Amino acid sequence: IVGAGVQGRAHMEAFAEVLGVSDFRITSRSPESAARLIAHAQAMGLKARQVPDANAALAECPLAVTCTPASGIVLDKLPREDAFISAVGAFTPKMAELSARLCRHFADLGHIVVDTADALHEAGDLLQAELNVSSFATLADVVRQDMKKPAGPVLFKSCGWAGWDLAAARVACQIGE
Repeated sequence: IVGAGVQGRAHMEAFAEVLGVSDFRITSRSPESAARLIAHAQAMGLKARQVPDANAALAECPLAVTCTPASGIVLDKLPREDAFISAVGAFTPKMAELSARLCRHFADLGHIVVDTADALHEAGDLLQAELNVSSFATLADVVRQDMKKPAGPVLFKSCGWAGWDLAAARVACQIGE
C-alpha cells in the first residue's frame, strides 16, 4: 500500500476482508501515518510493516495500490508477472503516481482497466504515457462481460467516479437489510 491515509486504510481493509490478504507492506511519506495504519492492521490480526521503498516491495507483492495525493511518481519499477496494481490517487490529466514506462509496460505486456470512460480525460498516469485510454476496458465492461483475469500483469486505473461509490453503498445497504 502506497499512501497510508483514508484510502490506504480502506484498501487494506477491503483486501483483507474480500481477498484474504493478511500480510501488508506500507509506504508513506508520513512515518506517523504509516505507523497508524500498521497499528490498525495489527489490531485486525494482520501482519504489516513499513517499507522505505515501494518500488523494491513490488518484487515481493502480487497486489499493490497507490493512493497518494499524486504529487509525483511513486511507482516506476516493473512489477511481477502476476501483479495487480490499483492506482487510485491520480484523478486529473496533470496528476500521476505511475511512471509512463510502467503504464506502457501494462499496455504492452498485460492489461489495463479504467473505472469509467471519463478516464479518457482524467487518467493522468495513462495520458502522460501517451496511451490511447479509450482502447481500455472499463470496470463496467469487466463486470458486464464477467471477464476472467487475463494473463500478465493487470493495472486498474481509477479516477474516482462517484457512481461506483453509490453502487457500493447500495450493495452495503442491501446486505444490511
